[in-house]
Amino acid sequence: MAVPTLVTGDDIALPVTLKKKGLTFTINPAATVKARLVSADREAVFTAEIAQSTATSGNDLANSLIVIIFAAADTADITHQGTALLEIQVDDGGKQTWFVSVRIVRGQIA
Repeated sequence: MAVPTLVTGDDIALPVTLKKKGLTFTINPAATVKARLVSADREAVFTAEIAQSTATSGNDLANSLIVIIFAAADTADITHQGTALLEIQVDDGGKQTWFVSVRIVRGQIA
């Protein structure tokens, strides 16, 4: 699986299929979903926790696919470049967290 590249200062819509024990599952439409970008070692936080909507276009909750959205302003101040993790937390009666590898590059066009 290719590691997605995220460009700082861009609007980002990244579809991610979450799995439990290697299997897809149904995400409750009433679930609380949060995401943020963190360092590969999980020591540094690059964005605030961003609430995600289970109603976002492209979501397939029955197959645990959620489109993670970051606005350009959410990533504009990131100075890190290279490998990072997308931290995703779903709380639908019990919290579970996933870490997805991403690559961050600096956008040059303002």
